[in-house]
Amino acid sequence: MFLLFLTVSLIDVIGIGMIGPFVALLAHQGKIVDDYSIFLYLIGDADNETVIAFVGILLVTIFCAKGFIAFFVQKKILSLGYEIRTSIVNKLVNSYQEMRYEDIANKDISSMIVNANTHVGLFVDSLFVPALRMSIECIVVIGIFILMAYTNIILVLFISLLLGIVLLVYFKLIKVRLYRYGRVMSEKESDVIEEIKHIMGAFREIRLLGVEEFFRNEIKRDVIEFGKAGVITRSLHLVSRYLVEATLVIFIVIIVMYMLANSETVESIYSLLGVFAVGALRLVPSFSAIGLGIANIRTADFALNSLYNELTVINKKSEKKSPEKINDSKFSRLQLRNISYSYKSDKNRTILKKINLHLSQGDFIAISGKSGSGKSTLMDIMTGMLLPTEGELLINNKIVSHNSKKTMKWWQNKCAYIPQDVFLINSTIKSNIALGIRVADIDENRLELAINGANLTETLIQNNMTIDSHVGVGGSKLSGGQRQRVALARALYAGREIIFMDEATSALDKETEEEVMNHLESLKGQITIVFITHSSAAIKNCDQVIQIVDGQLYT
Repeated sequence: MFLLFLTVSLIDVIGIGMIGPFVALLAHQGKIVDDYSIFLYLIGDADNETVIAFVGILLVTIFCAKGFIAFFVQKKILSLGYEIRTSIVNKLVNSYQEMRYEDIANKDISSMIVNANTHVGLFVDSLFVPALRMSIECIVVIGIFILMAYTNIILVLFISLLLGIVLLVYFKLIKVRLYRYGRVMSEKESDVIEEIKHIMGAFREIRLLGVEEFFRNEIKRDVIEFGKAGVITRSLHLVSRYLVEATLVIFIVIIVMYMLANSETVESIYSLLGVFAVGALRLVPSFSAIGLGIANIRTADFALNSLYNELTVINKKSEKKSPEKINDSKFSRLQLRNISYSYKSDKNRTILKKINLHLSQGDFIAISGKSGSGKSTLMDIMTGMLLPTEGELLINNKIVSHNSKKTMKWWQNKCAYIPQDVFLINSTIKSNIALGIRVADIDENRLELAINGANLTETLIQNNMTIDSHVGVGGSKLSGGQRQRVALARALYAGREIIFMDEATSALDKETEEEVMNHLESLKGQITIVFITHSSAAIKNCDQVIQIVDGQLYT
């Protein structure tokens, strides 16, 4: 890559260096080949027109070659940038998926989205790609200054000093503003995402309360603030180009006036201007690219710091290894031994207190209690989503903890979780049942067994649907009971041995709830079911009912 950068820069400088002599040849008095013997070796004893045409064709060839190579280099830079973006996004998403449940629950989801999307994009577009482009332009600038120094070193020192002072003052004045407004843009984008999530997630409540205008105004306010910050930063980015242009034009005018005042010959003026004027014109985009790159980096500084901190945490976590391995045996027994739990955000409050519980393969157990009594927390501990503050979770008499990712993964591969609001993707029933598997790879026999096991066939027929029917956004085309059956079929297709259901029938009418519970009862002995509910109708189907009162367990 560096050799390509160097090649493009050298060709650029050579081309600029030839413009001066080419312009000077136009004003040359006398026969060119007599005064410049090199042309005798290149094209023989030719007239002036032929020499000028030869140099012109050579000049065009050099710039065409430079354009072709430069295009290839820029394309390579962009490709490399997006490869890095893909790698970072993949690393972030993978780390989020491997986070502990309590950590992810306490995270700002909008900030995570902005980090994985906007901030990574800013890293590529405002740091990585500009840095590579700036390296090319720096080589070009150095080459042009060397070329101009060969012509007149005093003038080069003068223009270097002039440009240095102008750019130093410019960046001194704007750097704080760029950081501040870059932070505003990042924060406002996160706020807009959060508000859109509210609108989509609480659509019914917002519509019925008639508070749509409140959320519209909130989003409008944040977008206006984002826009104001964006206008200021983009405007400041443009200033460097205009400053460089004005400075170089002033410099060229001063050169011309100085040479005319000293009665320089027309040929010498053309020759000097050919190098300095064209060089100055080429310096404009170079300095603009360098200035814009520095300004972009400063604007994205807040976002880049946020991304850096996130990646630093990820790299520290990735250093931890879990060499322990467990045999892929069947689930037979779950045991909670003296389990207590307090959330990190409120360590003074103990949600669960000295819980002891065991269940065996094929059991159908209900966990009941008032809202906030700790039912869902207990289920999260049983599924390994939460690590108990005290006590142990044992599966098949083996301790399961976060110290061993392989052990935890083995256990969680045995479990399925069905909440009250079932998660469905906007695709077909088939794709929702075989979630995460390509359509071409779905096992049709296994799919049919799962559909029959979830009692979904009759439901499809009654609703004039097939497994290839789309469920709509969030399963909007299905009723609550139908979504529950799809979730159950998903668990059966995945071969889960124990199903945890958290208030899964609380939103259903009594008739549908009874149908679901009767079907679950028919699965007793085949799979293990842990059912959280406060419904007396659901409890009567279970083998054992466990009550949680004030964080303690009663049978």
